Amino acid sequence: MLGKDVALHHIEPRHWAGWLELLVPPAVRTRPRWALAILDDDRLRVMKLVVAGHEAKGAVDPKQLTLPPTQANLRACAQQLDVGAVIVLEVGALASISAEVEKQLAFDMDMAAQGLALLRALKARSNRGVWSEPPLLDLLPAPAFDPLQRTFDLLVPDDSALAAYVIADDRKRIAASVIAVKRGGDIVEAASHAALAGDISEAALARDWTTAYRRVNRAIGDRFAKPCVSVFVERATVDKIIVGPPDTLGRELNAKRLVIDPAPAWLLGLLGGATVAAVAQRGAMALASLLPQGARDRAADLADRARTAFKESGASPFALLGFDPIELWLTLRHYYRPSR
Repeated sequence: MLGKDVALHHIEPRHWAGWLELLVPPAVRTRPRWALAILDDDRLRVMKLVVAGHEAKGAVDPKQLTLPPTQANLRACAQQLDVGAVIVLEVGALASISAEVEKQLAFDMDMAAQGLALLRALKARSNRGVWSEPPLLDLLPAPAFDPLQRTFDLLVPDDSALAAYVIADDRKRIAASVIAVKRGGDIVEAASHAALAGDISEAALARDWTTAYRRVNRAIGDRFAKPCVSVFVERATVDKIIVGPPDTLGRELNAKRLVIDPAPAWLLGLLGGATVAAVAQRGAMALASLLPQGARDRAADLADRARTAFKESGASPFALLGFDPIELWLTLRHYYRPSR
């Protein structure tokens, strides 16, 4: 999935920072500090509490973390210390996690497989030596590498490119970009738009991106490989999709504020299914407001069935994974709502 010798070139630092801004939850981004607490193995005493990151305080009073390390206590500690995340470790946890990971690693192991091995070892100790706020270890799945690779091969053909562009809202620059090439089952090359600057300038693309994206796709095909998925979107639209109702994605696509071109059949089906489910849900809820209680219950059931019909049809492209990334995103997305 990730080649052992991935070629990274023409990486624009500002675009890299743009992706970090998009991927990191606002609570962590706006308060780029985190706290680490070390407990004794009996979990009776906080031995050390350290605040690291932006304007870090270093060691602070351990009593600011109340034991036991429940989610409520961790959340209260994060608010008191004004940090975006809190991690708590027992003294002996790191040694046992390291020993478990070492048993699973091999010299020629794929980098993604190594990361999954570490995640599985951490999840095995979640709430048994490792705690965190946000509780990502409880929320993130850790599938085996083989179904992940098979899903990747199913969805992304070899000798093709993937591209994603986020355009600044003022249309004067590109906020983030990435181009990746898949060959032999692996991502073997990655770059940003700087690799295509000779074909179309960043300013020209940003100004007329709703039509100029076609020039980008042609340049990617000439320079890298034929694109199989290219996504172009404005920064404000990303925020709308994150915080908006379920049909926001479909509405932004229809309004051309989000362009996915080219888009493979599986993605079009997925987007279409999600849009149909959202529309059916809205229709059922509108109908329910006009009906007596018994009929309202049936309308609510209709909404639930519409929402799950696409997945239950067996057409989901994520069937091999053992979890649904869309459901995972719906679970995680409240962490990405802008901080007030």
